[in-house]
Amino acid sequence: MLDRLSAVAFAAMLAVTVACASKGSSGTAAAHTDRDLILESEISSRAADASNALQVVQKLRPQMLRSRGPTDRNGESAQPRVYVDNTEYGGLSYLQNVNASQIREIRFVNSRDATTLWGTGHMGGVIQIITKK
Repeated sequence: MLDRLSAVAFAAMLAVTVACASKGSSGTAAAHTDRDLILESEISSRAADASNALQVVQKLRPQMLRSRGPTDRNGESAQPRVYVDNTEYGGLSYLQNVNASQIREIRFVNSRDATTLWGTGHMGGVIQIITKK
């Protein structure tokens, strides 16, 4: 019985130690960069010189811009589509039209999830921009 209590106490102590070690000096969880998400705070701190969404993505998450999957029937590679506030605006070139100061977040949505959310025609996924309202 004592060995079992010792094992449970050790497991509890280990769990607390691991939880404390994963926190930063401020007591909050350590910063984590999501490869599919860019938040307003990151734009202002790491891409303050960017004037549009294309420059933000190029600087912070260039992998969002790459072609994915097979080519379509016309021989073109699958490029992500651009959505702003849940409205489709077209291809990657539209990112130049979105002012960086108006962005709350930029998220890459993979092709499977994009098809679920917006229907077919998203083989390259979606770069979704949510603006400040």
